[in-house]
This record gives sequence, structure tokens and C-alpha cells, in this order.
Amino acid sequence: MRLFLAINLPLSVKNKLDQQLEKLKREYPHFNWVPKENFHITILFLGESDQIDSIKKRVEQATYDISSFRLYSQGASLFLNKKVTLYTDFRREKEAEKLASRIKDIFQIKEESKFIPHVTIGRTRVPSKQQYLNLKKKLSQLKIEIDLGVTKIYLIQSILTGNKPKYKKLATFTLLIPLR
Repeated sequence: MRLFLAINLPLSVKNKLDQQLEKLKREYPHFNWVPKENFHITILFLGESDQIDSIKKRVEQATYDISSFRLYSQGASLFLNKKVTLYTDFRREKEAEKLASRIKDIFQIKEESKFIPHVTIGRTRVPSKQQYLNLKKKLSQLKIEIDLGVTKIYLIQSILTGNKPKYKKLATFTLLIPLR
């Protein structure tokens, strides 16, 4: 099974984000837009595994004292890899970084990069330099205003069917509710 750990966005946040992307989607209909039901924030991609019980135990160990937290969007941007990936990102949050760091440690991931919470919103082939610069400018002007309370993370199976994956929640891990 193809697995990852993620923060799921509530339906109201998915709908709000999707509404804020409507104009951009109309301007770029040829992009491969992520369906709103697939919006999530990946904490760690685990890859192929059938060790569900072992994964659940490790995540429980990593999250036992992690408090709930809030994430606030910063806007939209893109990065280049084999394709152009469009995303909306969130302000840095210490508890989110602690969560991601713990999970990396428990799965013995030596990657040094910081956790940057983001939701992938679309992909496209690599454009010309001019198209790239125009798109980057449009994204920088796009107002994405969402915030969400994170009280749970999920172990999710990604089922590849056609060109859009289907996601199935396999386990839920509840974070601590901070004392006020």
C-alpha cells in the first residue's frame, strides 16, 4: 500500500480554498488541478508498506505529547521539479515543526529540510520562462485566506486510479488539546 501521514483539511476549509482558486482555475484550465476532496498537508510520505500496525505504534509514540495547533495561510506560490507544482503555504508554527520532526525521527528520516506546511493545488508542465514569471506574479497576488485548527493527523492510503489518486483514511491520531 502507498501510504503517507497528513493533516486533513475540514470540508469548510476545502470549500473556501477551492472558491479562492476559482478565478485562477478559469485562467489556466489546462492545468492538472487537485480536486478539493484531495486537499491535505503531507507530513511524511511513507511510500509502499503493509506494516500498518508498526506504523500506527510509531506515530502514537511520536505524537503522544504534541499539542493541537492552528495554521494560517500565507498565500500561493510554485516550485519547479519535473513539473511545476502550485501550492498554498502556511506560516511557520513551532508545534507543527515539532510534530514533523518527531515523525521524521521515529521513521529514521535523516532529511535536514524544515517542514513547510503546504497544500498542493495544481500541477502543469514546465512553461517558458515568460509564462513561468507571469504565473509566479499571478500567484503572488492571489489572496488565500484560510486558517485551520489541527487536532488530528491521519495515516492515509493513496490509491492510484487513472490520473487522480483516491485517498482512504486508515488511522486517526488525536493531538493533545492545550490547556488554556
